Amino acid sequence: MQQKKVSQIIEWAGSLTGVSAAVLLALNISVSGWAYVFYLFSSILLLIWGLREKAHGVAFQNLVFIAINILGIYRWLIL
Repeated sequence: MQQKKVSQIIEWAGSLTGVSAAVLLALNISVSGWAYVFYLFSSILLLIWGLREKAHGVAFQNLVFIAINILGIYRWLIL
């Protein structure tokens, strides 16, 4: 039962962080670039969730999203 609870927390934290990132990016304000940091955190959580739940498609998708988010961080926050 404890494993299921941890999985649910990871799943929902990843989902809510992703939604928060989308709102931040959509607002197109001076700090919108930080949405990519939120997206990165979301993708890491959902990758972990996908691996725990053997949802390999979700895990793969979020592995790719991690790379895209790192690119976004580089382009929006570092350059």
